Amino acid sequence: MPTPLSEQGNDEFWKTATSSYDSLDWQKKLTGQIKSFIQRQAAWLALSSPPTTDVKLLDYACGPGVVSLSLLPYATKIIALDVNPQQVTEYNRRSLGSLYPPSLIRAEEADLFLPNPQDTPAKFNQEEYNHFDYAICSAALHHVDNPALGVARLAERVKVSGRVVIIEFLERDLNALAEGSVLSPAELAAGAGSEEERLRRNAEYRSHSHDNAHLKDFQKDFLEEGKQGGIYHEQHHGHEHGHSHGDGHDHGHGSGEGGKKHRHGPHGFRTEQMEKWFRDAGLSEVKSVILDEKIEIMGFGGFEGFMTVGVKRE
Repeated sequence: MPTPLSEQGNDEFWKTATSSYDSLDWQKKLTGQIKSFIQRQAAWLALSSPPTTDVKLLDYACGPGVVSLSLLPYATKIIALDVNPQQVTEYNRRSLGSLYPPSLIRAEEADLFLPNPQDTPAKFNQEEYNHFDYAICSAALHHVDNPALGVARLAERVKVSGRVVIIEFLERDLNALAEGSVLSPAELAAGAGSEEERLRRNAEYRSHSHDNAHLKDFQKDFLEEGKQGGIYHEQHHGHEHGHSHGDGHDHGHGSGEGGKKHRHGPHGFRTEQMEKWFRDAGLSEVKSVILDEKIEIMGFGGFEGFMTVGVKRE
């Protein structure tokens, strides 16, 4: 019986390690929620611990490794990819600190969602980067220009009988957020009903990893454009920086004419739309499940999340 990664290294390091990416209380809570949710869905995902056969997993937009950590008991090899070199460095710091050999778990810098696949370095066409049992992308698809293309690219990477797994935010609660109606009764009683109060509570995080102008744009997307039902915004940043949701997914931004475009929306999807993209990518047995606990992002509470899974049959 194959030995899971959790028994081949010391995952206690990842359980306790902190960095600038998960140092705030809401970030730690979110990390725990994602990990717990994934592990509770193990049977639904056809995962077993220990694995009954070798399981090769792609963690795309890996951040410092929240998803990878969640899946250590079920996998024998994990390849993690992220467009942000800082996240790749942090991921590898944690995995090497946990005594996991790079041959079994490592992160590399790569963008698999480029419109022209020929722009992806040739090395990523090798067998090692294909025919995965699972390709997972958590809380990152809403940052790409073409989410449908992203799903298709992941589907191309899994083997026949392999699974694509997307974890994202539900659009319906984002519209509710735009109307200011998603605060809990306890928050309302505490006087947290205004956008100003939301931003005040989030001051620590703003100074931690975002400039104020960036957060104001974030607020505009949700509270102004969201009221029009669009919740979609494209920005061109005049500098390079990383954008972190605290779920372990930093997203690099380019600058200038040749820079990468970063979308601050739709910041959520409908499950029906996600499932259509899965089917369009040739995946079958497509199903979605809603997270059973609402999550908090950047001090904005009350988000609902969901997971969509599809199987490659040909």
